[in-house]
Amino acid sequence: MSTTIEARQSSTLHRLAEAPVRPLGDEIDWHTPIDRSRWFLYQTTKTLYYAPIYSDLGLEHRRRYNQLTAMMTNEIIAFMESEFLVAILTAISAMRNKQPEGLRAAVVRFAEDERRHADIWWNLNRLSEPMWYRTTKWRLINIPPGVRSAARFVARHPLAFPVVFWLQLVQEERSLDISRRCMRVPVESIEPRYLAAYAAHLPDEARHVQIDRHLIDWYYRRRSPVVRRVSAHLFDLIVRALLVAPVHSTGRVVRVLADEYPELQTLAPQMLTQLDALQRSTEYHEMMYSSRTTPVTFALFDECPEFHTMSKVLLAYRPNTRRRKP
Repeated sequence: MSTTIEARQSSTLHRLAEAPVRPLGDEIDWHTPIDRSRWFLYQTTKTLYYAPIYSDLGLEHRRRYNQLTAMMTNEIIAFMESEFLVAILTAISAMRNKQPEGLRAAVVRFAEDERRHADIWWNLNRLSEPMWYRTTKWRLINIPPGVRSAARFVARHPLAFPVVFWLQLVQEERSLDISRRCMRVPVESIEPRYLAAYAAHLPDEARHVQIDRHLIDWYYRRRSPVVRRVSAHLFDLIVRALLVAPVHSTGRVVRVLADEYPELQTLAPQMLTQLDALQRSTEYHEMMYSSRTTPVTFALFDECPEFHTMSKVLLAYRPNTRRRKP
């Protein structure tokens, strides 16, 4: 790496580490009861929106599904940030190996941001459903203890499992896109505490995506072809099993919705069937992972030939082989 490139990289990392800290949550009213007459998310971020049966739901059903999906999303993001990403970033910041100047400081700041973010999502859920979240953080997702232990182990050993940097990047970009979409909801239609959380989240997530690129450049691109192929294969398996199978996450939301609205009980099996079918829906994939929603991830796929096979998993991805390869 030339001296000029190293200097430019160091300058960027220092800028990312020293960005002003926003007082996340300090300006949010945590005392006024939640406004259940409003949406919590932009409608197009909801999985069931892409199923034909969504048009058969009444406004009350759609709004409640929206709220349940928002709380489920909060649980997922809080889990990723507090129990997965922080573990990765802590392990990286503790390493004493050679790193680009400024990377460690940027990573430490990244971890601090994630801890603050997780508190916001948990607080939103406690405000949204005080009885549900009085004694637990997890109501709408079910992470088996074995899976949680495996995730923590992998996160604490990022050099042995460099796939974690790709998972970190794609989920940060996905979270960033959700926040951007939610900012498009008319102010009078979205719950103000949710809107404030998404607005506060945006600048931090944009910085995190930039740091993720540096982490992939330093801790993944330099690895042997074998390690890179194994990492790409693991990423394929994880995305296929967990990230683009909506029935696993949204299925719980549908069941809770049907419990709250008995008139939906007969529709619940059809909802679950259509959720499962979304794995083959191009429109759904465009919303989840695409060059529009996860542009940095897709651009890096293009630059790393071992990831070109992701086109078999992510329907919106088509390798651009004309991009410069490392």
